[in-house]
Amino acid sequence: MKEYLTKNSGLTSDVKRIIKEKSVNTNTQFDPSRYRIRMYFDSNCPHCKRMFNTLLTLQSRGIYVEALQTDDAQVKRSRYPIPTRKASKQEIKKQNIKAVPFTLIADLKKKILYPPIQGFQSVEAMTALIKEGEKL
Repeated sequence: MKEYLTKNSGLTSDVKRIIKEKSVNTNTQFDPSRYRIRMYFDSNCPHCKRMFNTLLTLQSRGIYVEALQTDDAQVKRSRYPIPTRKASKQEIKKQNIKAVPFTLIADLKKKILYPPIQGFQSVEAMTALIKEGEKL
């Protein structure tokens, strides 16, 4: 991408900005096998639906991910790109879930659970959280 920018200096500033943003290195620089991510979701929530794309990308990078449905709608499991199951009332109460998406990250090596994450998160934001947690 950077080569392209150099050779095509006549591009508009908007196009240059977009190419630069897309050329950011998104490789994980941590051991993905040591993490588990669980998202609690509602089958009708648009933010949860967007979050599935984030989880699918993280799964493709080697992180184990799963999603637990908090509502009672009957939805075919094949609709979701990652493993899903129904969350129990006890799990919802234990995690104090008031809004979704509600995401948990566990570090198996350190045997810790990161603070809960509420709302939609991009792949970059989730990766940054994991990297930040490794520094602790």
